Amino acid sequence: MSWLAFALAAGAASAVNVWAAKRLVASVRPAVLGGVVHLTGGLLCLGVLPLLGADLHPAAERVPQLALMTGVYVLGNLLYFAALARTQLSEIDLFLRSSALWTVVGGTLLLREAFPLASLVGSALILASLVTIADRPRRLRFSAPQWLALGAAIAFGAGNVVDKAISGPFDPLGYTVLNLLLTGVGMLVVARPRRAELATPTLWGPTAWAVAATFALTQWLIILAFQAGGTAGDVILVAQVRLVALMLVGMLVLGERDRAGRKLAAAALMLAGVAALGWWGAS
Repeated sequence: MSWLAFALAAGAASAVNVWAAKRLVASVRPAVLGGVVHLTGGLLCLGVLPLLGADLHPAAERVPQLALMTGVYVLGNLLYFAALARTQLSEIDLFLRSSALWTVVGGTLLLREAFPLASLVGSALILASLVTIADRPRRLRFSAPQWLALGAAIAFGAGNVVDKAISGPFDPLGYTVLNLLLTGVGMLVVARPRRAELATPTLWGPTAWAVAATFALTQWLIILAFQAGGTAGDVILVAQVRLVALMLVGMLVLGERDRAGRKLAAAALMLAGVAALGWWGAS
């Protein structure tokens, strides 16, 4: 399969992941939920690792790089789950999809990837999208949950760059195991959950397992996309699938129709922006 197919599949899995996590985050502390589902997803992958002939090599030789990866993903997911608890499903992905911009910027600055005119146009459109959906667009003011989502997007963009830079020597599934396990443990260390929280039935129900499984599937597909030849900026192509799906579910299924005009305008700008960035990556 091509990197584009892997990236689009990752986008579909990621949309399911966000929708399922949104259903849970109101009843479980966000940091605890994030830690448990990451850890569970990592254990699921670890269980099938030998069946697919994969391993964790060369983890022992790459401790500093894995520590950097863990720090970036723990920060990003702490912000993401906190934002998810306080932001509408139809709105949060507009901010998270700006990770496309931060991925391209990071790839350009740190990995010396190209930044052509199409990337400049795409970046401007993405920034315009964020301004449009801001809590007070005329004053360029974002609400606290919007800042959390934007911070998560920046961290996830950095995570994409880190993945591209260090995942090459690893088996894709092995790297996914390490990413999920280390992120899950890191989040739980920060959250310091009580026993009663960990025993919450919601954390071990079918929806939580779906979140864990789609986290694992999304991460695995992204690493496969990188190793199939995609640049760090290629990850932006998953946005178009995920953004449209989540906005439709939020507005049509969950009834999040307030500020519908601004949401649709912001979505159009975001899609145009990621298309401009993705056009260069696919050309």
